[in-house]
Amino acid sequence: MMNLTPDTGNSQRAPTTPSRSRAPALRLVQATRTPAQLSERWSNVCEAGIGRLDAAAAVGCDPFKSPVRLWMEKTERAELLQPRPGAASMPDDAAYWSRLLDPIVAAHYTLRTGRQVRRTSTLLRHPQHPWMFANPGREVVGVPNVQLLECRCVGMDAAALWVEGLPAYVRIQMLHQLAVIGAQAVDVVALICGQELQIHRVERDEVEISRLIAAESEFWHCVELDQAPPAQGEQAMP
Repeated sequence: MMNLTPDTGNSQRAPTTPSRSRAPALRLVQATRTPAQLSERWSNVCEAGIGRLDAAAAVGCDPFKSPVRLWMEKTERAELLQPRPGAASMPDDAAYWSRLLDPIVAAHYTLRTGRQVRRTSTLLRHPQHPWMFANPGREVVGVPNVQLLECRCVGMDAAALWVEGLPAYVRIQMLHQLAVIGAQAVDVVALICGQELQIHRVERDEVEISRLIAAESEFWHCVELDQAPPAQGEQAMP
């Protein structure tokens, strides 16, 4: 898989100033239903393409999921996967707490920065690559240098990945989001173990986005051909 891990040595705990040169944003493409060429094979819209949470796994940079595992999920082979330890859904699992705390994290972003946000529920697809989709959860209102907000609730299992700032795999997920939506920047606000709030900004980078699209395209080609992606660089599942 293509190495997309960026240099994170300059990662900051607060938003940085925007870069001077910006490419024109892509137009927004609302997908009220899955395109015909995709819906014939997949009944679930999230299986019929690569979303932001799939992006890092698709290019071999996700510490929690390998490209092969993602390919099995996208090709309806998920029932053949061995359950990961602690993967059983519980009333108080990590996903439950994330849903519960998500609006609180967004509210504290507003308190910390003074920026207003609003929820969105639109499904968007890339105008040139319809297998790339995104669901922007929140928009930042009335701020010219940042348009999107991503809220994360980080538990003990992933806290170590945030010690030095924004993890590389999250940056890839946000670049995917920017690529699809056409926005220039997204703020990532993360609540670490319920006691530390971090805010990081990911700005649009056309070079990184081009490499990301090329690598995701290779993975999606494997899905369309029903051929497993190369296992090289596959990471062990937790």
